[in-house]
Amino acid sequence: MRVAFAHDYFYALGGAEQTVAVLHGLWPEAPVYTSFVDRSTFPLDIAPWDVRASFLQRIPHPARVQKFLTPLYPLAFRSFDTEPFDAVISSASFAAKGLPRRNDTLHICYCYTPPRFLWGLTPATDRQRMPWVLRGLDALLRPHLRRWDRWAAAQPHHMVAISHTVAARIRRVYGREATVIYPPVATRRFHSQPCRDEGYYVYVGRLEAHKRINLAIAAAQAAGVPLRVIGDGPLRDRLAKTTPANVALLGWLPEEALLTQLAGCRALLFPGEEDFGIVMVEALSAGKPVIAFGAGGATEIVQPGVNGVLVAEQSAAAFAQALRDFDPARYSPESCRQTAAQFDESVFSLQFKAFVEEKWTEFTQSLQST
Repeated sequence: MRVAFAHDYFYALGGAEQTVAVLHGLWPEAPVYTSFVDRSTFPLDIAPWDVRASFLQRIPHPARVQKFLTPLYPLAFRSFDTEPFDAVISSASFAAKGLPRRNDTLHICYCYTPPRFLWGLTPATDRQRMPWVLRGLDALLRPHLRRWDRWAAAQPHHMVAISHTVAARIRRVYGREATVIYPPVATRRFHSQPCRDEGYYVYVGRLEAHKRINLAIAAAQAAGVPLRVIGDGPLRDRLAKTTPANVALLGWLPEEALLTQLAGCRALLFPGEEDFGIVMVEALSAGKPVIAFGAGGATEIVQPGVNGVLVAEQSAAAFAQALRDFDPARYSPESCRQTAAQFDESVFSLQFKAFVEEKWTEFTQSLQST
């Protein structure tokens, strides 16, 4: 079976890009269609891959202007002259699912979420921080891009969602059903250090408003517990000026240092609402429980009383109370790791490959019967 991939763009290494890497390992000869690759900002070595970038690749340092390129992404993917493949697998939130294909080519979309900026999923505070030029473009182009996005979402034969949270969103936005296959997490790399409890809590993630890092800091201050913040982002400078003494901003850490911090923490603090939440699985892989807001992907990962706590209200007061009440003796590293193992990349690989092969068999049979 000849397979091709499509991915929105490569400029930062996140869960979507790690998923593409795992998928590519299943079909290493498959070409990867994308709008652009900015090698100055993208850390993963994809030089051995057959990457086929669009005309947007001609823009110097496209990552710097990627938000301004949004109206061009649909055109970029529709401009590809694709070969006759047996199957196309799009890894997409937005435009990659609109990759052209032949009628005898099966298309499966692995969808991270319908685009947040189009469907009211971006917090109003984030939108207010956008430059006025972007806000103007957003208001002008959103109706047209919404129509195109709905059209593109109708092109794949099958949609696969990263969580039940996203599957419900796909149903609401696109009117389509989606099979849920959780994204891959390299859980075993978090087994390298023994668990210990050094009394501090950790937050791991981008320092952005919608991640609710301010809530985590306020809760730790109110509860009087030490918090170590791991990550970088646009709020870094502001937080550095206002962070209380019990909170340490560690910035971005290399992998070994991150593993050390997770191994020594009491629990991961996760105050945001995510589509899935890979960092929660990583903490569980390290044998650590999670204190998370009880919405979104956290409800599919955290089992209250088994591997963590789900906080009913997304407020500093509610999280502070959860920190005061937290008893680490209730949670064993073994229970946490057992949960994490369900999301290991080996599980994803088996499930996704079996899904593609099953749908390819059904597709070829339908072609033969017409």
